Amino acid sequence: MKKWSFLFALVLLLANNANAQLDSIYVQNTWRKFILHLPAGYSTANPYPLVINLHGLAANGAQQQLYSQFDNVADTAGFIVVYPDGLNNQWNLVTAVDVDFISQLVDTLRANYSCNNCLFATGMSNGGFMSYKLACEMQQPLTAIAVVSGNMSSIQAAFCAAGSGLPVMHMHGTSDLFVNYNGSFGVPPVDTTIRWWVNANSCNVTPVFTAMPNISIGDSCTVEKYYYGQGINGSEVTFYKIINGGHTWPGGFPLPLFGFTNYDINASYLISGFFQQFCPAGVGMPALQKEIPLAVYPNPADDQLQIHFPAETGNAVTVEVLNLQGAQQFEGSYSGADGKITIACSEWPAGFYFVRAITPGGFEHTAKFVLTH
Repeated sequence: MKKWSFLFALVLLLANNANAQLDSIYVQNTWRKFILHLPAGYSTANPYPLVINLHGLAANGAQQQLYSQFDNVADTAGFIVVYPDGLNNQWNLVTAVDVDFISQLVDTLRANYSCNNCLFATGMSNGGFMSYKLACEMQQPLTAIAVVSGNMSSIQAAFCAAGSGLPVMHMHGTSDLFVNYNGSFGVPPVDTTIRWWVNANSCNVTPVFTAMPNISIGDSCTVEKYYYGQGINGSEVTFYKIINGGHTWPGGFPLPLFGFTNYDINASYLISGFFQQFCPAGVGMPALQKEIPLAVYPNPADDQLQIHFPAETGNAVTVEVLNLQGAQQFEGSYSGADGKITIACSEWPAGFYFVRAITPGGFEHTAKFVLTH
C-alpha cells in the first residue's frame, strides 16, 4: 500500500509540473477538464503541433499523462499535448458528445496557444477506440493517429467518414484480455481493423515485416512490426504486434494485473517519431534523433536498475541518470561486453529519474523510470 500511495502522489506531482496547466472549458452545459502540457522552451513566436492524448476506461487525463510518459518526448519533439478527461472516466463511443467536446477543445487551444495545422490523436484502450472515432467523425482533420490496445467497432468501420490518406499506427498485445486481439462481440479482430485502414489508405497490401530486437529478455514478450506503405498522399499503416503482450503501454510502468508490458519498444517514443514524419519540421519542432533502443527495468525500480543495449549499439555509449530537477545521479559508459549496465540506486531518494544514453555520433535516447523504496 505504501508504494501505491507513493505512486498516487507522483501522479499529482507530474500533473502539476511547471509546464502543465489544469484547465477546463464549458461544453454542453458542463465544465470539461483537461491538462495542457507546453513543450520546454515554449514561445508564442513558434508554431507547435497539437497532440490529443486520451486515457483508458476508468482513468483520467492525469493518469494518462503519467502512464504514457509522453511529456518527455513532447519536449524533445516540440509538441503541445492535451490530456482531457472523459465524463465519468470514459469516452462515449456511441454518441457525438465527446467528439464535440474534443473539437471545441482543439478550437480553444488553437485560439489561445501557438499551434500549427498539425493535429494528432493517440490513446490507450477506450482512448484508442476514441482516437479511431475522432478520425472518423471529427470536424477538424487529423494529421495522423496512433492507437495502443484499442480497436474500431464493426459499426464504426461501416459508417466511418475518415478521409483517405490518414496515417495510422497501432500497437496491440496478442494476450490482451480486455480488448481481445481476436475480437469480441461487435469488435472485429485487430488484423481486420488493420486491413480496413490499409484498404482505406490504398496502401500496399503486403507488409514489410520486421522482427524487432528482443532487447528485454525478462519482459516475456516480443514484437513484430508490419509496415504497409505507399498509401494515398504518402500515408501508411504501421502495426506493432506484441506477442504475448497484455493490455499495456509498451515502455510504460508495469501493470501485472493487465498482462505483460513490453520493453523492447517504447510506445511514446515511436508515436512521437511517427507523428513527426507527417508534420513539416518547424522552429519549435526539431528533427528527431536516431533512437538507441535501450531497455530500462525493473520499472518501478527499488534498489537496482538495469539498462540493456542491443549488441549492434557499439562501444563508448555514455550513460547518465538525472533526477527530476536535472541533477546527475550517475554517469558511466557502456562497453558492449555483456549488453548491460547495472546501477545500484538504493541510496537515491524515491522519485522520477531519466536515463540518457548518447553515442559518439550524437544519437541519443532517453527513458523515464520511477524509484520506490
